[in-house]
Amino acid sequence: MNAIEIVKEQTAAYDAGKSCAVVTIAQADGSTPRSNGKMIVYADGSSKGTVGGGAVELLAIRDAQKCIQTGENAFREYDLTSPASDTGMTCGGHISVMIEVFIPRLLLVMCGAGHVGGCVLKLAGFVGFDTLLIDDRPADSIADKIENAGRFAGVKDFEGEIKEMNIPEGAYFVIATHGHACDGEALSGALSKNAAYIGMIGSSKKVAALFDKLRAKGIANEQLNSVYTPIGLDIGGETPEEIAVAIIAEIQAVRYGKKTSHMKGKEK
Repeated sequence: MNAIEIVKEQTAAYDAGKSCAVVTIAQADGSTPRSNGKMIVYADGSSKGTVGGGAVELLAIRDAQKCIQTGENAFREYDLTSPASDTGMTCGGHISVMIEVFIPRLLLVMCGAGHVGGCVLKLAGFVGFDTLLIDDRPADSIADKIENAGRFAGVKDFEGEIKEMNIPEGAYFVIATHGHACDGEALSGALSKNAAYIGMIGSSKKVAALFDKLRAKGIANEQLNSVYTPIGLDIGGETPEEIAVAIIAEIQAVRYGKKTSHMKGKEK
C-alpha cells in the first residue's frame, strides 16, 4: 500500500468516524527490514500497509494503539541489534517511526433547518463538533442554515433516508424539523442508529402523540425512553439562540456524564 492509498484509507476512516494512527518510518540505519514505509493502524489493532513486518511491525502496531487511546502522537525507536531488545531481532540496525493519531470529531446531526437548527449548528461547530444538516426543503430556501453546517443532506423521506445514511456510531442527533410528522420520521430514522444522544424539540403533548405512533410501528418503549424530549437543560429562555444554548449544554452534559436539570420529563 503506497502513501496515496494510505491517505485514501485515512479519508475513508474519517468518513466512517473511525480513529486511526499512521505509522511512518522516519529513519532507518544499519541492516533493517525496510528503510521506508507507512501503515495505518486502527484501535482494534488491524492495519494496512507495512513498516517491515515481524516484531518491529507488531511493536509499532501496539504503540499506535496506545497512541490512539491517549490521542497523542509519538516517536518510537526500535533496536534490531540484540536478542535481548524488545524486538528480539539481530539484523544489526535501528528503526525510528513517527506515529500520528487521527481522531475524528464527534458528529452532531441536525434534523431541521429552522431558526433553532441554525443556531444549534453554529454553537455545535463552535464547541468542536462536526455537523451534518438534514432537511427536505430546497437548498436555496435554507442556504443560510446550510452555510452553518459542515455538510448538508437534502432528503425527501427523513425516516428512510436517515436509515440508509452512513452515520457513524456515537453521533448526536437533534430533531427540530418544520412539522410534527417530519419530526416523527426523523426520530424513527435516528433510533435505527447507535447514537450517543437523541433529542427532539416539542411539547409533552406532541411527544406523547408521536411516541404512540412509533410504538404502533414496533419501536420499543426502551428506545423511546432514551430520547431527550422536551429537549435541552432547564435554564430558561425562549428565543432560538437561548434554546440552542440549552440544547448544546444538555449534549455536553450527556457527553461528559454530568448530572444536571434536564427538560426531559417536564411539562412544556
